Amino acid sequence: MTYFREVSDLLYQSQQPNRNSSYDYVRVKNLFRRAKIRDDFFQIATALTKYKIIGEERPDQIAEKIYGSPIYDWIVLISNNILNVKNEWPLSNHEFNEYLQRKYSDEELQSPHHYETIALYDTSGKLIMSAGNQVDSNFTVKYFDEKVYTNSYELLVNSYYTTDSSILKSDSTETRINSAYDGSYLLGCISASPVKSISVYEYELAKNENKRNIYLLNNRYLQTAIDDMRNIMSYGFSSQYIDDKTKKGENLRVLSPR
Repeated sequence: MTYFREVSDLLYQSQQPNRNSSYDYVRVKNLFRRAKIRDDFFQIATALTKYKIIGEERPDQIAEKIYGSPIYDWIVLISNNILNVKNEWPLSNHEFNEYLQRKYSDEELQSPHHYETIALYDTSGKLIMSAGNQVDSNFTVKYFDEKVYTNSYELLVNSYYTTDSSILKSDSTETRINSAYDGSYLLGCISASPVKSISVYEYELAKNENKRNIYLLNNRYLQTAIDDMRNIMSYGFSSQYIDDKTKKGENLRVLSPR
């Protein structure tokens, strides 16, 4: 069952310059109607499964792999509410590079697009700040921690040792400590800046890669989705009704036949 074969028809008033009269109509597909996955499927844990698009896989190739036929490519697309494959499907390496060349200069690709947090933990392993939050470049976070000193006053922070309790660095994180030392523990208020720069290239690459993560409808619900699509495309009775697959648009012309 190919998608557009099932899309209902509309008899639309002809706009052709060579029409015979103002009452001429042409048969077109009614693109105002489209299939969708029923809402209750999203409440069923087993109805949809995660899938990662591999390489340059197309919707029809995935449909053949999962459903046994490429004609169910529309099931792959509506399961992810994809309307524009060109913009919403991951680009191939060649397409991605061409896209970058059209949109950016080399300097722009290396410039910062935004800033994100990196994961920050205290010395007990407790997560203080998760990674991937978009923040300002001067973002800081303050927290309390207890640090165990050795006889040489070495301090362990994120697997890095230092004998200087004023500034500590772990990866791109800079940490300052204001503390009181009681001989065994450092009870400190720590101010950290767990921030890294994301370049324009890194941003565009991550955006394209994220499009690879999609959901696929479980095979057991395939026929239900097909039946739902046919019901959506079927017309009910109205003044424009011709048959279940066809209706006639209003004639807005007031000219007499020529």
